Amino acid sequence: MRIKYYILKEWKDIVSSQDLLDIATRIAISSIKPKPKKNEPFVDSSTINSLLSFLQSRRNINELLLYIMRQAGREEIDEETVKLLLSSLKDRKLEDAVSLLGYVKWVYETLTGLGVNYNEVKNVKTFKELVNILSKV
Repeated sequence: MRIKYYILKEWKDIVSSQDLLDIATRIAISSIKPKPKKNEPFVDSSTINSLLSFLQSRRNINELLLYIMRQAGREEIDEETVKLLLSSLKDRKLEDAVSLLGYVKWVYETLTGLGVNYNEVKNVKTFKELVNILSKV
């Protein structure tokens, strides 16, 4: 019976990780949307880093949600990305929220570091789709 429990728990963790990767992919892609009349991402890499740092130091999801709303009010995060962040984080456990924001950071850094054009990935919905696009020669 214990073996069955551990197998089931591991399976749930794998599904959860895939879910977090998919959500993080959508958030990161939304974040690289260019600012109007500019050729730079709407959300700066320092903003992505500050979200993760804030959560790691404060360890409170509701405070993070308030911080995200504040950053949106300061036009550091665009409306679409704010909605994705708030809806994705509002009911998460702390450890899952930290993982999610870590994944967002990694995907964001991948996209910006490789100079991926937003228009090439704007319709991507899953991490696997993104990997398929980035692996094409």
